[in-house]
Amino acid sequence: MITFEAKIQDKTVRMYAEYPLKNAAGAIFNTLTKISKEAKVNIFDEKFVMGFGWSYFYTSERKDNNGNTFYVVQTNDYKKNPFTTRTDDVTLALLVQNMQVETVRVAGVQPEASIFKDTILVLKEAINSPDVYMNRTDPAKEGDSGWYFGLLNDPNEETHTSDEYQKIPAFELFKFRSEALRVLELPVGTVAVFHNNTMTALVDGNDQPMKFTTEEERKVLAEKQRAEFEAEVEAAKARAMEAAKAQAAQEEKKD
Repeated sequence: MITFEAKIQDKTVRMYAEYPLKNAAGAIFNTLTKISKEAKVNIFDEKFVMGFGWSYFYTSERKDNNGNTFYVVQTNDYKKNPFTTRTDDVTLALLVQNMQVETVRVAGVQPEASIFKDTILVLKEAINSPDVYMNRTDPAKEGDSGWYFGLLNDPNEETHTSDEYQKIPAFELFKFRSEALRVLELPVGTVAVFHNNTMTALVDGNDQPMKFTTEEERKVLAEKQRAEFEAEVEAAKARAMEAAKAQAAQEEKKD
């Protein structure tokens, strides 16, 4: 587990994740700092909730082994029940945040908000089918994402009965099509096509192709980012060792 740390109002704030999601973690820290300074909000209150992108974030007070106070950034626990359970592990929240930011940026569109609890209309038959599509229409009401998840080239699309559909909260896509999470903030009119867990096509409301990164391109980028992060960690360790040596040398001179 990787620890990200920042100072906000002279307090130590930490985030824990399984991957070196430095940019996503930095965005959370920056927003917490901004809210604290500009909005004069007490981000260390146990009732504090920050909506950021697709998730909610909270702060929880802790003590280290020496009795020093620090705060952990928590988020909704998508592995259990995000409506009732929080977790110190922000990996999934940051991963989805990165996915959605990247997709919107590469497509060159303005995002339209969608959060983990917004509902998606799903054709039950499509859940375990390899070839599916998602289409976003105007949300029917608050809490509705506007997204539909159905079979690609469905010959019975016009004749399905209501009991063949179900509404699910968006986070349940983790269970059967996690890659679909990346498109949830694309605007009304968007159609995304998937083969298994790979997006194969993306078009806008005018049936014009939209740019998106391939799975192979994302792997190359992830490897580059990990290498850069590891280099930064090694450099920080080297600086810390040099500082410790310099301190030890000064202590010897005093003696």
